[in-house]
Amino acid sequence: RRSGGIYGNMTLRELREQNKKSRKEVAAALGISANAVAKYEEGHRKIGIEQVLILSSLYGESAEEIINAQISSYRNDL
Repeated sequence: RRSGGIYGNMTLRELREQNKKSRKEVAAALGISANAVAKYEEGHRKIGIEQVLILSSLYGESAEEIINAQISSYRNDL
């Protein structure tokens, strides 16, 4: 289940796809644009604690997993 990103952690995009959510759906949940979601997934923008908690609830993952996914997204962009 945990394929993908660096050190075996999933990226934000992989978490979204695993949960069968579109960028538009995630954007609506976060109250941001789909373009902003893309920037999070590509590691160009860091997510805040509020977004971590929303994504944790949306994806049924721990906050730690969401943070690790953000780190993996960032590192995959290097």
